[in-house]
Amino acid sequence: MTLFMETTKIDPSQTVGEIQKVLGRYGAKSIQVEYEDGEVSGVAFIVEVSGKRIPFKLPCRWKAVHSMLVGRMHRIRNQEEYVLQAKRIAWRQILRWVQAQLALVETDMVRIEEVFMPYLVVDQGKTLYEKLAHNGFLLEAPK
Repeated sequence: MTLFMETTKIDPSQTVGEIQKVLGRYGAKSIQVEYEDGEVSGVAFIVEVSGKRIPFKLPCRWKAVHSMLVGRMHRIRNQEEYVLQAKRIAWRQILRWVQAQLALVETDMVRIEEVFMPYLVVDQGKTLYEKLAHNGFLLEAPK
């Protein structure tokens, strides 16, 4: 069994551009590309909801994909290729996920802020999911 998008050869920067285009088409007011060590690591964007600007951040956790690739793809001979392919796959998966979520928005089955809720930026650059995970999935930190 292969990973979803495992055979992609599309550069992460091209995929990030596609993500920006899709988000813009669905009303993002601002889109920012985040970098770590000179490479794109996430996409942050703002959506206006009821006159309020709501910030979201989509991280690319490519290291999890990398872990799955190691030992599976024998045709890749060096570590740099494993890393690059993991980034390609992770970004393509994010793009497809964003497209699927926005298809639900387009049909009025959900609202944009609803599908991106886990990625809502709530506290010092942390997403709602990250904050809840840190608090043991309690709405407030234990006292």
